[in-house]
Amino acid sequence: MSLCENNFLVWGVILCLQNTVTLDFLSQVAYFSKKVILEEIGGFLLDEKSVNLIVKAVKDFKENQNLQELLKIITGYSQLGFYGEVRNRMVEFLEKGGNLGDLLSISGNLPAEIVNILTPGEFEVDEEFDADSFLEMGELLWEIGSPEEAKDNYIKAFEYYSMFGNKEAAQQVLNTLKENYPKDANIKSLIYEEKHEDVLPKLKAFTTKPPKDEIDLRYVLGKAFHEEDLFAEAESNYRRILELDNSHNSKRLLVALLREQGSLGDALSLARQLHGLDKLEELYSIYESLRESGKAKIGKDVLKEIYELDPNFKDVKELLGILPEEKAKEEEKKEGEEEKAESKAEEVSGEAVKATKGGETADKEEHFEEQKIVFL
Repeated sequence: MSLCENNFLVWGVILCLQNTVTLDFLSQVAYFSKKVILEEIGGFLLDEKSVNLIVKAVKDFKENQNLQELLKIITGYSQLGFYGEVRNRMVEFLEKGGNLGDLLSISGNLPAEIVNILTPGEFEVDEEFDADSFLEMGELLWEIGSPEEAKDNYIKAFEYYSMFGNKEAAQQVLNTLKENYPKDANIKSLIYEEKHEDVLPKLKAFTTKPPKDEIDLRYVLGKAFHEEDLFAEAESNYRRILELDNSHNSKRLLVALLREQGSLGDALSLARQLHGLDKLEELYSIYESLRESGKAKIGKDVLKEIYELDPNFKDVKELLGILPEEKAKEEEKKEGEEEKAESKAEEVSGEAVKATKGGETADKEEHFEEQKIVFL
């Protein structure tokens, strides 16, 4: 629930307590709030399901090139409102040999503007009958002696098979029509045509607006692609976000992606646009990647850049060979103490020598006195 809706509900309760509004009014407020919550939850679940569908289908399509995976991708993007992506994938589908029939089979998930491109204006899809049904009806009517009604159904079957790209079936129906109605001028002029040749230029010219929550959706898509190592798809989503909002936090994700791919130059240029801790951490990660790739000199330049931003960040000082201030003071203090200790040791040693010499002189004088006494 948004802040506005929360406030609406809170004020409703306050007014009720003040006897300003009735309980009936408050119940309506609660119903409205609950409805909004359920709609938001439902939308989130739908978005998550569509994102998962797209990511899995993209990954599978890269592995097996199965056109059915493209149909899943088209469906997922359509559910998210990315009709530009829908157009691009539909063009790819047709250019890789897909047929209109498969695209029309998912028309329930497509916007009306695109469905109108897929089906000519004069062609109306019958929801109750398909090509096979029209063919069976035509054969039945022919057998019971109703050639005109049979012809209408044969032609419908031919049109449906042609529209859905079933060339073999369309050609068989056309052969039946020409055999059963050899003098019909309209049937003589019928030919099978690849319908997507008319559709492709229209699809390519189709323009549309992105969904209103494009940034949020692309952020979710980008991260989902990134987690599955679909780097090209993740990068395109991150870059599109930054086109719309250059300050978006997807910039850091793009830096990490480029670094993972080994595009360290691009990663470094983009990392310099970050701010605060994000910038320091990404620069440090790039330094580590440069060091591992044998580019120690460039890595040292990056370390210097980090040092200028924050001298105390991680172990940058040690890596640059710069002695931290605290350690320098400790070393200076230690050297001073060692000098004092040496000086004191020298003093003690001098006093000991002096004392030794003094003792020797006293001994000599005492011995001399003893000798003097004996002589006397």
